[in-house]
Amino acid sequence: LYDMGLLACYDALTGEEVYGKCRIGPGARAFSSSLWAYGDKVFCLSEDGDTFVIQAGPEFKLLGKNSLGELCMATPAIVGDGLIIRTESHLLRIK
Repeated sequence: LYDMGLLACYDALTGEEVYGKCRIGPGARAFSSSLWAYGDKVFCLSEDGDTFVIQAGPEFKLLGKNSLGELCMATPAIVGDGLIIRTESHLLRIK
């Protein structure tokens, strides 16, 4: 993940590029948090509070976007069957 909303994918074993830089989605700008994965999906939380859901695999495919509508600078914590996300003024538990 590049800071300005670009994502590239590399093979973890060989280091070879699977796909080059792709724009994550409309409105995807600044990212401070780390990516996380669950099942066959990769999640990217922007500083604007938008979580972009990307299909894991050899081709870039944006599956959706969920918005918290508030500044998010921290990486979510994975706890049990949910997430804890700190925004500018809230601490959220999402299941």
